[in-house]
Amino acid sequence: MVETIPMATHEVAVPMRWADMDALQHINNVAMLRLLEEARIRFMTQNFAQHGDSKVTMFVAHQEIDYLTPLLYSPEPVRIVLHVTRIGRSGFDLGYEVIGADGAVSAIAETSMVVVDGAGRPAPLPAELRTELAGLVGDPVPFRRRRVSV
Repeated sequence: MVETIPMATHEVAVPMRWADMDALQHINNVAMLRLLEEARIRFMTQNFAQHGDSKVTMFVAHQEIDYLTPLLYSPEPVRIVLHVTRIGRSGFDLGYEVIGADGAVSAIAETSMVVVDGAGRPAPLPAELRTELAGLVGDPVPFRRRRVSV
C-alpha cells in the first residue's frame, strides 16, 4: 500500500523503455538517472514560472541515490514523487521517491541544483524562484548513510 502523499510533493509518471533494462533484468543505474532527469524537468516546467525576460541558468551539481529494490521493466510508467528538500543561497535540492508498477519504492534520490551567472559561477537564487521553491518544501530524503544510530 502506498502512503498518502504530503501536500509539498508532486508525482510525475515517466515511461520506461525496454532498453533501460540491463543484463540482470532490472532498470540499469544509468537509466535510473535518466528517469529522474525526465521527472525533474517535468516538475520544474510545471512548477517554476519564467522569471521576467531573464532566463535562470542552473545545472546539476550533485546526485545521490539509494537503491532499495530492483526496478523491473513495466509498460506502466514508473511513478516518481518529488519535492524540494533544501533551499540555499544559490541552489536547492530536489528529493525523489521512485515507485515501480508493483507499488514498491525502488529508490530514493536527491539532486542538488545550482543557479549560475554568465561566467558559470554560483549566483543567488532569484527572489521569485526562492518563493516558488518555498511552497514545495518537504521532508529530507531518508538516505541510509545519513541515518543517525541511537
